[in-house]
Amino acid sequence: MSLPRHIDFFTSFATKHFSGEAENDYHIRLKLDHSLRVLDDARAIISAENITGHVAELTTLSALYHDIGRFPQFAQYGTFKDVDSINHGRMGVLALRSQELPGGFSKEDWKLIRASIGLHNAKEINPRTNDPLRTMVNVTRDADKLDIFSIILAHLGQKNGPNTVVIHSLEEHPAKYSRTIYETTLAGATCDYGALRYSNDFILLLISWVFSLNYITSIRLLSCRGLIEHAFSLLPKNDEIQTLEKKVHIFIHYKNL
Repeated sequence: MSLPRHIDFFTSFATKHFSGEAENDYHIRLKLDHSLRVLDDARAIISAENITGHVAELTTLSALYHDIGRFPQFAQYGTFKDVDSINHGRMGVLALRSQELPGGFSKEDWKLIRASIGLHNAKEINPRTNDPLRTMVNVTRDADKLDIFSIILAHLGQKNGPNTVVIHSLEEHPAKYSRTIYETTLAGATCDYGALRYSNDFILLLISWVFSLNYITSIRLLSCRGLIEHAFSLLPKNDEIQTLEKKVHIFIHYKNL
């Protein structure tokens, strides 16, 4: 597989959505850089988890192309919020279908890659999903979450306030968070983007992802980067948050990290 050819193709597709308008181009660049970091994290997971051969190649491309739908989404709707525009996974499938793609992979291979892109942002994945698609989706979802974790925390920590597009225009309040989001996170379940109201809800959603990561390598990367501690440092200091923090650390310890 010639990965540089695919990176060049993907980069060319993304930069075609530059308009010369600063805000638009900032967000296009944000998603391009995000996609390349997700690729790097996916390759780290693939290596550490001993995923090899053609499955590794398909998984690598799934990670690279996972957010290809974000570029036409933002160009058409001016938002990354799926509920206010279009499902970006579905748009990614349509985008790939419309492109003359680099060679080296069969129609069946591209069908699997498109399927993985379409599933990467689903709330839950059918446990009966078979390999290689299962591996492709699981690695891509983990790598995606690792980088989103970093992006959101970085934006919430900005002195001049976060970018409203990045945090989905959520209400900023240092002490408020939604009861349902907190309880869902404490239960170890996955939160719904559509239910988020406050910026603290987004942090709780990120924390909920700890329980759904598919690979020990992913949890280790999250932990060694200090992202879990950073997330809790941005939340209110109260008994509820301390209870959640204790549960997360016990979970990580249970995973032998």
